[in-house]
Amino acid sequence: MRVRQLTPDDAAAYQRLRLQGLQESPTAFSASYSAEADRPLSEIAVRVTPAPDGSLCVFGAFASENLVGILAFVRPAREKLRHGAELAGMYVAPEFRRRGLGRALVDAALAHARSLPGVRQLKLTVNAANAPARALHKMLGAIEVGRKRDYYGPGDERIVAKIDRAIFEQMRPKYERLGFIPPRTAEAAA
Repeated sequence: MRVRQLTPDDAAAYQRLRLQGLQESPTAFSASYSAEADRPLSEIAVRVTPAPDGSLCVFGAFASENLVGILAFVRPAREKLRHGAELAGMYVAPEFRRRGLGRALVDAALAHARSLPGVRQLKLTVNAANAPARALHKMLGAIEVGRKRDYYGPGDERIVAKIDRAIFEQMRPKYERLGFIPPRTAEAAA
């Protein structure tokens, strides 16, 4: 398994997996299958093209050469909001769940966020009924900051959580121990 940023060459695979996700887990996304099914591949290629400044990219988890998991990283353009970024549209194909792919995708996004000057927190939003995603957020040190009721329609409740740089640094030993990130060298720690 490997995780990397997607490129326009991955557009068809991304669209296949995303459409699968929209059908299999419709409450995980703000978009609907019907709104996305006929979207031209040229638009999808633009969607998965990383922004030159790192503010927008999509990470993909691959098993062999097959795309089996996705996660979008979005940093706002507005100056007052650039201290934060959002993780969105996470999906892992059912047959690849419970293998650490979701964690690997979030780890890649965390590493990317740390590489961008000024990013101090990540926002995550999850369906309140999605226990595995909530458990992953908790394991990563995410703190619930609010709830949004009827977010995508009647009865839909979302939990909004954040991971800030201070929490990440507190969790660093755990992340290193679990292999989410490489151990800090003596020079980097100084």
